[in-house]
Amino acid sequence: MAESAALTAVINQAVQIGANLIVETGSRLYRLKEDIEWIERKMRHFKSCLKDAESKQGGSYEVANLINDMRDLALDIENILDTYLPEIESHKGKGPFRFVKHAACILCYGATANTFALEIDKFKRRAQEIEATRERYRINLDTDGGNAVMDVWDRRKKFLVAAESIFVGRKDTLQEVKEKLRSSNLDCKMICIVGDAGVGKTTAGKKIYKEVKNEFTSSALVYVSNEPRVPELLLEIAKQVGLEKEKMNENLEVNLRSLLNEKRCLIFLDDIWKNETWDELINVIPINSRNCSRIIITSRYTHVGRYIGGESSLIELKLLDQEKSWELFSESMKSSSENMSEIFPPIELEDIAKKIVERCGGLPLAIVVVVGMLRQRRRDKHAWKGVLDSFSTSVVNKCSDILYLSYKDLSPDLRPFFLYFGLFPEDKEFFVSNLCKAWIAEKLIQDDGNQNPDDIADAKLDMLSDRNLIQVSRRDLDGRLISCRIHDLLHVFCIKTAKENNFYFTCHNIGSNSFKTLRRLTIDNISQYSFSNSITPKLRTLLCFSKKESLIPNEIGNLSSLTCLKLSGTFKRMPSTIRNLKKLVTLDIAEAYFRFQLPRTILRMKHLKHLLLGHARFESNKCTKLNVRNEVRLPNIETFRAVPVAILKARSLQKLSNLRQLVLYEANDEHLNAIFGKTPISEKLHNLYLSLIQKLKRLNLSHYDHLTKLTLSGNFFVPLTLDIIEFPPNLIYLALEEMKITEDPMKVLKELPRLEILSLFNCMYSDSIALDLSGANSFLELQVLEIDGIEIPELIVDQTGMPKLCKFVCHQRDLNVPERLRGKMVEL
Repeated sequence: MAESAALTAVINQAVQIGANLIVETGSRLYRLKEDIEWIERKMRHFKSCLKDAESKQGGSYEVANLINDMRDLALDIENILDTYLPEIESHKGKGPFRFVKHAACILCYGATANTFALEIDKFKRRAQEIEATRERYRINLDTDGGNAVMDVWDRRKKFLVAAESIFVGRKDTLQEVKEKLRSSNLDCKMICIVGDAGVGKTTAGKKIYKEVKNEFTSSALVYVSNEPRVPELLLEIAKQVGLEKEKMNENLEVNLRSLLNEKRCLIFLDDIWKNETWDELINVIPINSRNCSRIIITSRYTHVGRYIGGESSLIELKLLDQEKSWELFSESMKSSSENMSEIFPPIELEDIAKKIVERCGGLPLAIVVVVGMLRQRRRDKHAWKGVLDSFSTSVVNKCSDILYLSYKDLSPDLRPFFLYFGLFPEDKEFFVSNLCKAWIAEKLIQDDGNQNPDDIADAKLDMLSDRNLIQVSRRDLDGRLISCRIHDLLHVFCIKTAKENNFYFTCHNIGSNSFKTLRRLTIDNISQYSFSNSITPKLRTLLCFSKKESLIPNEIGNLSSLTCLKLSGTFKRMPSTIRNLKKLVTLDIAEAYFRFQLPRTILRMKHLKHLLLGHARFESNKCTKLNVRNEVRLPNIETFRAVPVAILKARSLQKLSNLRQLVLYEANDEHLNAIFGKTPISEKLHNLYLSLIQKLKRLNLSHYDHLTKLTLSGNFFVPLTLDIIEFPPNLIYLALEEMKITEDPMKVLKELPRLEILSLFNCMYSDSIALDLSGANSFLELQVLEIDGIEIPELIVDQTGMPKLCKFVCHQRDLNVPERLRGKMVEL
């Protein structure tokens, strides 16, 4: 919702400015301080009455205009703050009161100060008119604010023991498909699940895939979508089935086809729209293999399924009848209850509930979305009758009606986060950490240093997941979201609603009259656009998902208001004009490949807070001697991910005092000495990933008080004994990946006082090592243990060690798992 997004951004920006204002009563800056505080108060006031205003909007043009007036005022205030804040920041001096002296020169003695004060006075008069209209139409304030962020750590912990997703109403179909996949009959090589959007094809396919994939030598699951990039699909399949890296880089199609012919594989291709897509894939994915490999596909079009697998391959999912609809509704409601033994529904609600289910028309997506709405309400007649009365009795556009009502049922504060999913391609798997960085750049989440922004993002996404508006793809061992997806119908809904609210546009629905007010844009070919500040003066977020190699125009440097830039795909080069983006907070090129090296000016963008790199290559140093101009100078950087060590000197690393997350590949002695020196490189560091290329001498992290998550990766070459490591005192999450360990690491790890999650992934051990997890004082706080890809003779476990363990993740079929751990086993 544009209104809430605008208000949130202005509130957070006002808070940011207010935190920097150091003024005394009676000083010449005190008027500025009062104006900033007024902005924050008034925007919060407007935000608190949005929901009631919408409920009374109906056919009232006056109330609709009131909502638009609040949005327009917020956007105008945001613009003037964007104009003056850089000037204030650029005149900071030295000493504790440097801000006062230099800002006073700008804002109190010149035309700038007068203009700012006059604009604020205009805003106040407009706000008075809005307030009068609000009182006239008796629009009430939401005293709760709708903004409460729950205790996200406690919230995540429920996922440590969460039940599997519900699959009801299709049990016969499920069994039929599994029997076909397990059959030795060569005619059963292909299963094509077809049906309308929202009928549950992906849910059914994933359930089947998960239950039988361990019966195959290797497996892969990929999302195809309407406009697929076949080379990327093949690369993803290759990764999942275990094709060697060197064979991916050269002759991928030949090598992948050869591997799939040799192994008994299960491939799940979700959401194929066109026959032509299969024509491109069939040359690589063999279907005449006699090794009992199997392929599952889903499609909303029966003729596509018939074209791919023939009539005998079709499994058609239809709408649920009333009995199965009721079963799905009931089981979904039960799963949302903390008391799983609770009787549902209560007798007094059964009639209302059945009418609600009937109006869902047998569409599973509509049913689970309705469940998401009801989860937020009291279980009484009045609350549920309100939901029933809001549904149309018409059977036309039934699902669209329900999706719209579910969206309107969200708090205004939550709507922008939901609509944001439409900015990404259909069937895209979203990485939550990257989403969070975009939201911070837009000030939808305020990074005030008090609460971890990733936790706030998690809370927002969990709220949307509870309402079944997004689908969780992967969670980390601690329950934190790693990635999620959104259903096709909801994706279309997001784009349509965002356009109606002027929240963002895509390359398919942007009009020439939209450019002047455009704040967010997602495109698939960046070279088609001529960017200039005169054409798009308000653009703050630009996302490009390139389908073919593109040339980024030099004019991108003219986008003076841009705060978030994400590039995905293949590009010829990054123009050096990117250095002109003075307001850029987030630069995400983790999924981008550049044919030519990146300009080093990126590494000297002073306002950049989040730099997400992939396999980036930067221009080499042309100077033979170390020069200050060639150093990394990112004084405000907080997230530095996938840093190429060739461009990061130790002296630069020591200057990143605001760093919270560091992912460093192939770290050498120079970097390790800086990180493990007497003082931390950053007191704020809480997440550290180190990829090592040489044997360690000592690792001293004992002075990193805020470091809670640590990952060490050795690429199988680095021998490690853990007694050389002094771990951080508050470590909660530890992962050891591809390490060569010569003695039982548990001797050291079991003593860590706060360790809750431990992952040992693809580590090499000597033949005589057993992992000893026993002992009364062993792993007192450990809740999750993961063991994958290691060869050990046994696990030693007793009844006293790991008293709080609730989840054991093990992917090794040949490991002799003790009885106590077997009862805790789960699969991620």
